[in-house]
Amino acid sequence: MNQIPSPCVGVCQINSKTKFCLGCWRTLREVAHWSRYSGTEKLAVLDSIKQRQSDAGMDRRRVTRRQQRQKRGYYG
Repeated sequence: MNQIPSPCVGVCQINSKTKFCLGCWRTLREVAHWSRYSGTEKLAVLDSIKQRQSDAGMDRRRVTRRQQRQKRGYYG
C-alpha cells in the first residue's frame, strides 16, 4: 500500500473537552502511534476523523484568510 501521509496540520493542541487534537482531530493515542500503524489502521483513523468532524458539524476545509478578504472585497 502507498505511504499514507499524516493528517497533521501543525496545530498540535488537545481540546480538553473532546480529547481530540484541534488541528487534525486525532486522539493522543492516534497521534503517538501513527508511525507504527499499518496502512489499514491509518485509513481507519482517517475515516474516524471524518466521522468526528461530521458529528461536530465541522467541515475539514477551513475558510482561508484570502477567501475571507475576497468576501469583504479586498481583492478585485
